[in-house]
Amino acid sequence: MKASIDPIWFLSRISKEELSDEQIIAGFLKFEFWHNSFQFEGGLSFSAHHKKAGHLADDPKRPLQRSGHFVPYLVGSINGDLKDKRILDIGCSSGFWSIQFALLGADVIGFDSRPELISQANLIKSIVCINNVDFKVLDFWDMSQILLEGTFDIVLNLGILSILPKPILALELTKLMAREIILSDTRVYPTYDTLIKLRWEDPFDIRTINESSIVALPSKSSIELICKHLNFCDWFEIPIHTQYIP
Repeated sequence: MKASIDPIWFLSRISKEELSDEQIIAGFLKFEFWHNSFQFEGGLSFSAHHKKAGHLADDPKRPLQRSGHFVPYLVGSINGDLKDKRILDIGCSSGFWSIQFALLGADVIGFDSRPELISQANLIKSIVCINNVDFKVLDFWDMSQILLEGTFDIVLNLGILSILPKPILALELTKLMAREIILSDTRVYPTYDTLIKLRWEDPFDIRTINESSIVALPSKSSIELICKHLNFCDWFEIPIHTQYIP
């Protein structure tokens, strides 16, 4: 079932009396690089900034297009309401998705291994002034520590799988965290063969791996095989329903 859910954009903010435009601008300028763009009510707008220009993530519309692609299917799969659902956002970066789902009523925990990204996420949280999202500095392979707080109705695995060296173990750990649903968004190696392409990646930007390592890029059919191997109850690929998708 497909629900009608639009991304919450522009983001609301606390009053200017509590946090002025100048204070918000100063907060953003503390960081040289930003993974996503952010736009707030009242005209404040901040662009993504990467070491290597021209990447898709520099397009401010890209996360909104991705949201329109998969969020309606996710919300529809849980009867159209995220209120009081517990969500884990793996590799949350500067908190774009965590904030979006928190504004839709979910209780969210987001984590990332880069402290500067969690500082950015907390800045966004303070501007929007919400208390149903929490951000942590944590490495992907240590995320089982969060199980002390219980499992999650929904686990977001967005853009992470293709920058890790062990995709089978990565999805196995992701499954461990989830009670009901995993939403995975990843680049895939473009082949019909069932294989995983290995390559070397250095941490040249905030959107890449945290330290130099082999990373694995699975093909679409290999992801399906991994889901079968890990005994997922069901899985499907969300169909492309618009030309405006990166």
